Amino acid sequence: MTVSLPSRLGLVSALALGAPHIAAADPTFDFYGQLNFGVFSVDDGTEDETFFTDNDNSNTRVGAIYSNNLAGGSTVKFHFETALGFAGSSSATMDDNDLDLDIARTDLRKLELIYATPGLGTLSFGQGSTASDGVAEADFSGTSVIAYSGISDLAGSFQYRPDGGALSGIAIGDTFKSFDGSRRFRLRYDTPSWNNFVFSISGGEEVLDRDNDSEYYDVAAKYTADYGDMKVDGRLGYEWISGGEELLVGSFALLHKPTGVSLALSAGAEQEGDAEYIYAKLGYQQDWFALGTTALSLDLFEGNDYAIDGSDSSSVGIAAVQKVDAYNLELYAIYRTHEFDASGTDFDDIDAMAVGARWKF
Repeated sequence: MTVSLPSRLGLVSALALGAPHIAAADPTFDFYGQLNFGVFSVDDGTEDETFFTDNDNSNTRVGAIYSNNLAGGSTVKFHFETALGFAGSSSATMDDNDLDLDIARTDLRKLELIYATPGLGTLSFGQGSTASDGVAEADFSGTSVIAYSGISDLAGSFQYRPDGGALSGIAIGDTFKSFDGSRRFRLRYDTPSWNNFVFSISGGEEVLDRDNDSEYYDVAAKYTADYGDMKVDGRLGYEWISGGEELLVGSFALLHKPTGVSLALSAGAEQEGDAEYIYAKLGYQQDWFALGTTALSLDLFEGNDYAIDGSDSSSVGIAAVQKVDAYNLELYAIYRTHEFDASGTDFDDIDAMAVGARWKF
């Protein structure tokens, strides 16, 4: 029996509304959000465009969490989160880069019921992160608002040109993929933390994109620890997608707190194909100014066999983020190169720059 999207979401809402009656209620309600806009400039070797848009590295969004503490220490939450429908940096092109507002069903990020029990773990049902969502993103640099392993979020729809010619039809997003998980309509289980390890499993399907009826099954493990001066974050995930696609992804990050030096590594590969990558990022952050921490980073992405067999993808990014603690504000800037090489075709590099700000509330 197939259950329609409204029926599924209605079930989640009904469960969330009914959960507080399970036991004595101690409810809280939190509303949050962020605005994240910037000026972006892209040069594909023949044309260049400068435009104002939403920053898809961490897009503009709002959310709300209803939380209720139950008897025995259990907690039930209802979590809603949505983007606001602004056209973003990953969808901009040379011909279409206006800051349009077009709210779509795919802007819904989270609509889920979460039930956590001490000693037993956490069960999540509804639209939300799969087990492998975020496994490619371990990062202590402080610059992930504008630079992280998801290279295509900066300017993913801009196409390469073969040696100054017409657009090739191959975009940045086709040649830089981190294979990270995403958000789906799923059932997910997370174990309690055990010696700093948490294991997760999920199964679900895509229900917001009408052109995608794939099913997704994920397993993941995460290790987080604080060893005095050193902070550690390690993640590993495996994803099965109906149709035969399988992805293995992992990341690891270190932060030396006294010096502010950090290192982030990420790698992933198709298990039924040849595409693979490695990403490395060196970060440095200091409290040079009274208004907040300054973070700097240099990163490198190297990939093989994206879009065209035998191809090479390479990107270098230099980023800076200045926090303004009194206003929950981050000011950022980035310069990133994108190189794509394939046998028999000489593609021009694409350079992208951006300056902007993210305000959280």
